[in-house]
Amino acid sequence: MKEEILLVANWKMYGTKKEGIKLISAIKAGLKNLSTEGLTIVLCPPFTFLEKAKELIEGTRLKLGAQNCHFLPCGAYTGEISPLMLVDYCQYVIIGHSERRRYFFETDQLVSEKIKAALEAGLRPIVCVGEKQKKHKKEKEEEVLNQVKAAVAYLDNKKMAQLIFAYEPVWAIGTGNEADPSYANRMSQLIKESLPVNVPVLYGGSVEPDNVGGFFKQEMIDGVLIGGASLQASYFLKIIQKARRYVSQP
Repeated sequence: MKEEILLVANWKMYGTKKEGIKLISAIKAGLKNLSTEGLTIVLCPPFTFLEKAKELIEGTRLKLGAQNCHFLPCGAYTGEISPLMLVDYCQYVIIGHSERRRYFFETDQLVSEKIKAALEAGLRPIVCVGEKQKKHKKEKEEEVLNQVKAAVAYLDNKKMAQLIFAYEPVWAIGTGNEADPSYANRMSQLIKESLPVNVPVLYGGSVEPDNVGGFFKQEMIDGVLIGGASLQASYFLKIIQKARRYVSQP
Protein backbone atom coordinates (compact mmCIF):
# COMPACT_ATOMS: atom_id res chain seq x y z
CA MET A 1 0.00 0.00 0.00
CA LYS A 2 1.13 3.56 -0.71
CA GLU A 3 0.77 6.63 1.50
CA GLU A 4 -0.05 8.83 -1.50
CA ILE A 5 -0.81 8.30 -5.17
CA LEU A 6 -0.57 11.10 -7.72
CA LEU A 7 -2.92 11.15 -10.69
CA VAL A 8 -2.11 13.76 -13.33
CA ALA A 9 -4.51 14.29 -16.24
CA ASN A 10 -2.89 15.81 -19.33
CA TRP A 11 -5.65 17.02 -21.66
CA LYS A 12 -3.12 18.13 -24.29
CA MET A 13 -4.63 20.24 -27.11
CA TYR A 14 -8.16 18.91 -26.67
CA GLY A 15 -11.35 20.51 -25.48
CA THR A 16 -13.27 23.71 -25.98
CA LYS A 17 -14.54 25.66 -22.98
CA LYS A 18 -17.92 23.97 -23.31
CA GLU A 19 -16.33 20.52 -23.46
CA GLY A 20 -14.07 21.32 -20.51
CA ILE A 21 -17.00 22.41 -18.36
CA LYS A 22 -18.82 19.18 -19.20
CA LEU A 23 -15.78 17.06 -18.38
CA ILE A 24 -15.01 18.69 -15.03
CA SER A 25 -18.68 18.62 -14.07
CA ALA A 26 -18.79 14.87 -14.78
CA ILE A 27 -15.59 14.26 -12.79
CA LYS A 28 -16.93 16.26 -9.83
CA ALA A 29 -20.21 14.36 -9.92
CA GLY A 30 -18.36 11.04 -9.96
CA LEU A 31 -16.21 12.05 -6.99
CA LYS A 32 -19.13 13.01 -4.74
CA ASN A 33 -19.44 9.53 -3.25
CA LEU A 34 -15.79 8.56 -3.62
CA SER A 35 -13.15 9.32 -1.02
CA THR A 36 -10.00 10.89 -2.43
CA GLU A 37 -8.06 10.62 0.82
CA GLY A 38 -4.45 9.79 -0.02
CA LEU A 39 -4.87 10.83 -3.66
CA THR A 40 -3.53 13.96 -5.32
CA ILE A 41 -5.52 14.58 -8.49
CA VAL A 42 -4.18 17.20 -10.87
CA LEU A 43 -6.00 18.36 -14.00
CA CYS A 44 -3.87 19.94 -16.74
CA PRO A 45 -6.23 21.54 -19.28
CA PRO A 46 -5.26 23.89 -22.13
CA PHE A 47 -4.23 27.41 -21.09
CA THR A 48 -7.50 28.88 -22.36
CA PHE A 49 -9.50 26.89 -19.82
CA LEU A 50 -7.40 27.42 -16.70
CA GLU A 51 -9.39 30.34 -15.31
CA LYS A 52 -12.75 28.60 -15.70
CA ALA A 53 -11.29 25.32 -14.42
CA LYS A 54 -10.08 27.07 -11.26
CA GLU A 55 -13.60 28.37 -10.69
CA LEU A 56 -15.17 24.95 -11.26
CA ILE A 57 -12.89 23.01 -8.90
CA GLU A 58 -13.11 25.48 -6.03
CA GLY A 59 -14.11 23.69 -2.85
CA THR A 60 -12.96 20.30 -4.16
CA ARG A 61 -9.70 18.40 -3.65
CA LEU A 62 -8.87 18.68 -7.34
CA LYS A 63 -5.77 20.67 -8.26
CA LEU A 64 -4.65 22.39 -11.45
CA GLY A 65 -1.55 22.20 -13.55
CA ALA A 66 -0.42 23.76 -16.82
CA GLN A 67 1.05 21.84 -19.73
CA ASN A 68 4.08 24.04 -20.33
CA CYS A 69 5.72 27.33 -19.45
CA HIS A 70 8.47 29.66 -20.66
CA PHE A 71 11.88 29.92 -19.01
CA LEU A 72 11.56 33.64 -18.28
CA PRO A 73 9.05 35.55 -16.11
CA CYS A 74 8.29 38.05 -18.90
CA GLY A 75 9.61 39.33 -22.20
CA ALA A 76 9.04 39.84 -25.91
CA TYR A 77 8.09 36.23 -26.65
CA THR A 78 4.87 36.37 -28.62
CA GLY A 79 2.53 33.49 -27.92
CA GLU A 80 4.37 32.19 -24.85
CA ILE A 81 3.17 31.73 -21.25
CA SER A 82 5.42 32.58 -18.33
CA PRO A 83 5.40 30.82 -14.96
CA LEU A 84 4.30 34.06 -13.29
CA MET A 85 1.20 34.09 -15.50
CA LEU A 86 0.30 30.60 -14.32
CA VAL A 87 0.63 30.88 -10.54
CA ASP A 88 -2.72 32.66 -10.25
CA TYR A 89 -4.38 29.44 -11.46
CA CYS A 90 -2.04 26.48 -11.01
CA GLN A 91 0.05 24.66 -8.47
CA TYR A 92 1.79 22.38 -10.98
CA VAL A 93 3.26 22.55 -14.48
CA ILE A 94 4.29 19.78 -16.88
CA ILE A 95 7.77 20.40 -18.28
CA GLY A 96 9.71 18.50 -20.93
CA HIS A 97 6.91 16.31 -22.24
CA SER A 98 8.14 14.24 -25.17
CA GLU A 99 5.75 16.05 -27.51
CA ARG A 100 7.42 19.33 -26.56
CA ARG A 101 10.85 17.81 -27.09
CA ARG A 102 9.88 16.22 -30.42
CA TYR A 103 7.65 18.80 -32.12
CA PHE A 104 9.06 21.99 -30.60
CA PHE A 105 12.69 20.89 -30.37
CA GLU A 106 13.02 21.44 -26.63
CA THR A 107 16.48 20.42 -25.47
CA ASP A 108 17.58 19.13 -22.08
CA GLN A 109 19.13 22.55 -21.46
CA LEU A 110 15.87 24.37 -22.17
CA VAL A 111 13.92 21.94 -20.00
CA SER A 112 16.36 22.61 -17.17
CA GLU A 113 15.88 26.38 -17.50
CA LYS A 114 12.10 25.98 -17.48
CA ILE A 115 12.25 23.89 -14.32
CA LYS A 116 14.31 26.55 -12.56
CA ALA A 117 11.91 29.30 -13.67
CA ALA A 118 8.83 27.32 -12.59
CA LEU A 119 10.27 26.70 -9.13
CA GLU A 120 11.20 30.36 -8.71
CA ALA A 121 7.61 31.32 -9.57
CA GLY A 122 6.18 28.92 -7.00
CA LEU A 123 5.04 26.12 -9.30
CA ARG A 124 5.81 22.44 -8.77
CA PRO A 125 7.27 20.93 -11.96
CA ILE A 126 6.21 17.54 -13.29
CA VAL A 127 9.31 16.68 -15.32
CA CYS A 128 8.90 14.17 -18.15
CA VAL A 129 11.75 11.89 -19.14
CA GLY A 130 11.90 8.79 -21.31
CA GLU A 131 13.74 7.02 -24.07
CA LYS A 132 12.68 7.63 -27.66
CA GLN A 133 12.87 4.07 -28.97
CA LYS A 134 13.08 0.50 -27.73
CA LYS A 135 16.83 0.16 -27.38
CA HIS A 136 19.36 -2.01 -25.62
CA LYS A 137 18.79 -1.85 -21.86
CA LYS A 138 21.98 0.09 -21.14
CA GLU A 139 21.26 2.66 -23.87
CA LYS A 140 17.72 3.25 -22.56
CA GLU A 141 18.93 3.74 -19.03
CA GLU A 142 21.67 6.12 -20.12
CA GLU A 143 19.27 8.25 -22.19
CA VAL A 144 16.80 8.61 -19.32
CA LEU A 145 19.42 9.28 -16.66
CA ASN A 146 21.06 11.94 -18.85
CA GLN A 147 17.68 13.71 -19.02
CA VAL A 148 17.32 13.49 -15.25
CA LYS A 149 20.85 14.80 -14.70
CA ALA A 150 20.19 17.79 -16.98
CA ALA A 151 16.85 18.51 -15.28
CA VAL A 152 18.44 19.02 -11.86
CA ALA A 153 21.65 20.69 -13.04
CA TYR A 154 20.87 24.09 -11.51
CA LEU A 155 19.06 22.92 -8.37
CA ASP A 156 20.11 22.50 -4.78
CA ASN A 157 18.69 19.61 -2.78
CA LYS A 158 15.84 21.69 -1.34
CA LYS A 159 14.54 22.69 -4.75
CA MET A 160 15.22 19.25 -6.19
CA ALA A 161 12.94 17.74 -3.57
CA GLN A 162 10.01 19.74 -4.99
CA LEU A 163 10.19 17.96 -8.35
CA ILE A 164 7.92 15.20 -9.59
CA PHE A 165 9.33 13.04 -12.38
CA ALA A 166 7.18 11.24 -14.92
CA TYR A 167 8.81 8.33 -16.70
CA GLU A 168 7.24 8.16 -20.16
CA PRO A 169 8.87 5.90 -22.75
CA VAL A 170 8.18 7.79 -25.97
CA TRP A 171 7.35 4.61 -27.88
CA ALA A 172 4.45 3.97 -25.48
CA ILE A 173 2.75 7.38 -25.59
CA GLY A 174 -0.55 7.24 -27.45
CA THR A 175 0.29 3.93 -29.07
CA GLY A 176 -1.67 1.54 -26.87
CA ASN A 177 1.60 -0.26 -26.14
CA GLU A 178 2.26 0.53 -22.51
CA ALA A 179 5.54 -0.44 -20.89
CA ASP A 180 5.71 -3.61 -18.83
CA PRO A 181 4.98 -2.55 -15.22
CA SER A 182 8.05 -4.30 -13.83
CA TYR A 183 10.24 -2.56 -16.41
CA ALA A 184 8.65 0.81 -15.59
CA ASN A 185 9.28 0.08 -11.91
CA ARG A 186 12.96 -0.55 -12.62
CA MET A 187 13.31 2.71 -14.54
CA SER A 188 11.54 4.58 -11.73
CA GLN A 189 13.98 3.05 -9.28
CA LEU A 190 16.94 4.18 -11.39
CA ILE A 191 15.58 7.73 -11.45
CA LYS A 192 15.15 7.76 -7.66
CA GLU A 193 18.58 6.26 -7.03
CA SER A 194 20.27 8.83 -9.29
CA LEU A 195 19.16 11.72 -7.06
CA PRO A 196 20.38 12.76 -3.61
CA VAL A 197 16.80 13.44 -2.42
CA ASN A 198 13.58 11.44 -2.52
CA VAL A 199 11.19 12.45 -5.31
CA PRO A 200 7.93 10.92 -6.59
CA VAL A 201 8.09 9.18 -9.96
CA LEU A 202 4.99 8.64 -12.08
CA TYR A 203 4.50 6.36 -15.06
CA GLY A 204 2.96 7.68 -18.28
CA GLY A 205 2.31 6.08 -21.65
CA SER A 206 -0.98 4.51 -22.80
CA VAL A 207 -2.39 4.41 -19.26
CA GLU A 208 -5.91 2.95 -19.25
CA PRO A 209 -8.33 1.68 -16.57
CA ASP A 210 -7.55 -1.90 -17.60
CA ASN A 211 -3.77 -1.65 -17.18
CA VAL A 212 -3.29 0.98 -14.48
CA GLY A 213 -3.47 -1.49 -11.60
CA GLY A 214 -0.26 -3.11 -12.78
CA PHE A 215 1.56 0.19 -12.27
CA PHE A 216 -0.02 0.96 -8.90
CA LYS A 217 1.28 -2.40 -7.65
CA GLN A 218 4.88 -1.40 -8.28
CA GLU A 219 6.85 -0.23 -5.27
CA MET A 220 8.78 2.52 -7.04
CA ILE A 221 5.88 4.02 -9.01
CA ASP A 222 4.04 6.77 -7.13
CA GLY A 223 1.25 7.46 -9.61
CA VAL A 224 0.43 7.96 -13.25
CA LEU A 225 0.38 10.66 -15.92
CA ILE A 226 -2.73 10.05 -17.99
CA GLY A 227 -3.37 11.30 -21.51
CA GLY A 228 -6.31 10.16 -23.62
CA ALA A 229 -8.05 8.25 -20.83
CA SER A 230 -8.35 11.46 -18.79
CA LEU A 231 -10.51 13.02 -21.52
CA GLN A 232 -13.34 10.61 -20.75
CA ALA A 233 -14.82 11.12 -17.30
CA SER A 234 -15.89 7.49 -16.98
CA TYR A 235 -12.37 6.22 -17.75
CA PHE A 236 -10.70 8.77 -15.49
CA LEU A 237 -13.04 7.94 -12.61
CA LYS A 238 -12.30 4.23 -13.02
CA ILE A 239 -8.59 5.00 -12.71
CA ILE A 240 -9.28 7.01 -9.54
CA GLN A 241 -11.34 4.15 -8.14
CA LYS A 242 -8.52 1.70 -8.81
CA ALA A 243 -5.99 4.04 -7.18
CA ARG A 244 -8.04 3.95 -3.98
CA ARG A 245 -7.34 0.22 -3.69
CA TYR A 246 -3.61 0.82 -3.45
CA VAL A 247 -3.47 3.78 -1.08
CA SER A 248 -3.32 3.39 2.69
CA GLN A 249 -6.72 3.91 4.25
CA PRO A 250 -6.98 6.68 6.90
